Amino acid sequence: MRRGLWIGLLVTLLLIGTSSAAQDTPILPTVAPIPTPVQPVPVEVLTGPNVTAELYTKTIMQGRIGIVRLTGDVLEARALLLNMQYAFVPFPDGWYGFIVATIDMRPRDYALSILIRDSQGVDSTLQTTITILDAGFINQSFSLPADRAYLTDPEVERNEFAKLDAIVLQSEPTRLWDDKGFILPLKGEVLSAFGQYRVMNQNTQTRHTGWDFQAPVGTPVSAMARGTVVFAARLDIRGNYVLIDHGYGIYTGYAHFSQFNVERGQTVEQGEVIGLVGNTGRSTGPHLHWEVAVNGEWIDGMDFLATWLPR
Repeated sequence: MRRGLWIGLLVTLLLIGTSSAAQDTPILPTVAPIPTPVQPVPVEVLTGPNVTAELYTKTIMQGRIGIVRLTGDVLEARALLLNMQYAFVPFPDGWYGFIVATIDMRPRDYALSILIRDSQGVDSTLQTTITILDAGFINQSFSLPADRAYLTDPEVERNEFAKLDAIVLQSEPTRLWDDKGFILPLKGEVLSAFGQYRVMNQNTQTRHTGWDFQAPVGTPVSAMARGTVVFAARLDIRGNYVLIDHGYGIYTGYAHFSQFNVERGQTVEQGEVIGLVGNTGRSTGPHLHWEVAVNGEWIDGMDFLATWLPR
């Protein structure tokens, strides 16, 4: 697939200048232009009473999503993968489910169940399998200055994730992004990739839920897509942080701002400046940390940008 090819090239670039051993943060190459996503061809079709399911992939890498489309008589539907449930949402050409392989999901085959209720209240189930692939996340180490060393406390991180999880687990029942889709929030050199195992001050390990782009303080940061600002305030780790709800369980977050240009409840358009790059929170220098959540899980934002989404 074109998307997989592009991501593979990006990963190759990321591995240049880094290794599987923990080390100081490298500055990695500027991200290549992202190709326009093209609707994939179904790789498996399942049929049931008055409904058809099309799977656009049978493999999902850790920290990425797979898409399933339902057509026919559907009142509501959800997918079950391990202990996770993903609701299908309606689009003009069918119902779509965004199936997430979490960042820590063990690579192997999993049963995927699709539970459907039709307009007559009759329930049916379609069964298949999905293979989760190892993303090969690398190690990275860095040191925080003494005045920010307290931010390595795991309890600080747990509290911050709990606050954000309470938001991103909610799903706005309409699509807020428009037909322009999603774009990068700024262009810059990659400092750190999604999913890396990070060791801070040689004693605390965590996971990186987004991508870090190097940029000078004051660089404008754009909204990746149309949506509603649901958070615009200071956090311990992310510093000055903006979180945008794009509908149907998709969120984008932007951290370490020096200045906010938006406020909670505001509607923003793709490309609108929402803040300026800064060095607030758990940061060792000016940069933008940006991240994407789908159905309550943090996923690889670069892969998401290369993923075709229904409209």
